[in-house]
Amino acid sequence: MKKKLTQARVFALRGFTIKSESGKFFVSPTGRNTWAGPYKSLHHATTAIARKLSREFTQRNGRLQKLMGVQS
Repeated sequence: MKKKLTQARVFALRGFTIKSESGKFFVSPTGRNTWAGPYKSLHHATTAIARKLSREFTQRNGRLQKLMGVQS
């Protein structure tokens, strides 16, 4: 079951870089040289980034709730 946020949350999330080589796509956090992939399309690469950002938001929000003593 998904939970709704009861308060607004604002986080600056990581940026990502996408490169393409021979029709395949790779993603990496901007400024790092750790490439994930290959992905067969730009759509798959951007979906992978969205999953990573969603995970990052969820983790940060969980830590914030824990610090604030909010029950999940």
